[in-house]
Amino acid sequence: MTISGRGAALVTVLLLGGMGDVVANENANGAVTLDPISVVAEREGVLPLPEGPSEHQRIMDIDRYVFDIEEPTRMEVRTHLWAATSPNNVVLRGTLYDENDNVVAEGRSMGGRFAFDRTLEPGYYALDVKGQFLSGTQGGSQRYYLTTRMDAI
Repeated sequence: MTISGRGAALVTVLLLGGMGDVVANENANGAVTLDPISVVAEREGVLPLPEGPSEHQRIMDIDRYVFDIEEPTRMEVRTHLWAATSPNNVVLRGTLYDENDNVVAEGRSMGGRFAFDRTLEPGYYALDVKGQFLSGTQGGSQRYYLTTRMDAI
């Protein structure tokens, strides 16, 4: 959907009032487009959060995973360090946000990694994983992955 012309930003704000699953983007001509979150996530390099093991990620800054829940669900997430990564040199932290950017859960720290077990209501969520090196240096082989389990309740 594209909205253009005078007042496009105001119309977009009014439309977004009940449309939490879209994101407004303004192009160079001043037109505002509404894109589904899934399209924006792919375009901006946000990672999907699959059930089971995720892809390995280098431990750097913050990785954001996005997903949606369609029915009340118990969600368990655990981080794992790749074999070449020492838990004595790395700290991983996880923060789960709802679609309104409210903190829903923070990962419980355990040996440089985190885990959480939480019941979630239907909606869109984002999980930020922040990696920090205790030694201040980073090796190219230092990676982590997530294991996720989701059970409808």
